[in-house]
Amino acid sequence: MIMKFKSTLILIFILTVSLGGFSQGKPAQPELESGTIESQFDYIITKSTSFKDFQLIRKKSILKVKSNALDSLKNIRKELVESNSKVAGLNQQISSLQAEVITLNTEIETISEDKDSISFLGKNMDKTAYVSMMWILVAVLLIALIFFVFRFKSSFSTIKQTKFELDKVEGEFEEHRKKSLKKEQELMRKLQDEINKNTH
Repeated sequence: MIMKFKSTLILIFILTVSLGGFSQGKPAQPELESGTIESQFDYIITKSTSFKDFQLIRKKSILKVKSNALDSLKNIRKELVESNSKVAGLNQQISSLQAEVITLNTEIETISEDKDSISFLGKNMDKTAYVSMMWILVAVLLIALIFFVFRFKSSFSTIKQTKFELDKVEGEFEEHRKKSLKKEQELMRKLQDEINKNTH
């Protein structure tokens, strides 16, 4: 009976000291000012007080990691908006280039039906030379089109990767929040059980 009472007193003392440490201000933790969200979670778990299979994490630390995670999400969303804006611009440029290519092809087909001598910018020009010049221009525009299509695909890949990272960070944060809440509830329930035992 005395040993059980002593064990209960020791448990209450440990919990009181641990919870007291939560309420007191501690120096800022530089490890929570940089690094990935995952490394910050690992740090606060490593530095937290252990009691059996429970981890007592400082509220200030978990709030700091939460703030960092929200900042990361905000930056990812900003990058996503910027990427979407770039993609819209590239789509517009591609549409413009496609319209120009169609127009040039129409002009070339019309010119091929005309006589050998063509008036261009007020001067007569050999049809073969004119057609060659137009095809060179079409080739340049097609190269530009291919370039912008490549840029579009690259931007789309970046957007997809950014969205994946955003979903991953949100999932990690939500999972850790649930685990922390569950541990806190279990710890409080255990403490209440011990208090109830001492009162009887």
